[in-house]
Amino acid sequence: MTTKTHPINTGITVDLSKVGSEPTVELFGHVMLLEGYALTTYVGCHALVALRDTPGKTVAVLTSQQRLQSLLETALVTGNLIAFFGYKLAHPPTPRGGTWALEVYSIDGVILYNMK
Repeated sequence: MTTKTHPINTGITVDLSKVGSEPTVELFGHVMLLEGYALTTYVGCHALVALRDTPGKTVAVLTSQQRLQSLLETALVTGNLIAFFGYKLAHPPTPRGGTWALEVYSIDGVILYNMK
């Protein structure tokens, strides 16, 4: 089997043979932290989400989509519940180097709930 990598416009390469290997999940939680990046190697953000259905568990979500980042920002400010759609990354990129100490999901959708 041949492994192919293709550059994404952010400069990070993704092994496309592994993209379909993880199932897409929908998880619910509250955004606790949001960090944006405008680096030469990555433009986007990551957020830490405290999962609702697994108390005490926090995961990171990673996106380069501005609309999803805006929804995450709104969730952080309002404290409202979100659902996110994505898949767990086996080897997530680290925009500023280092390693992740928690599960990281690449997301392609966010639902923001008004629970008030």
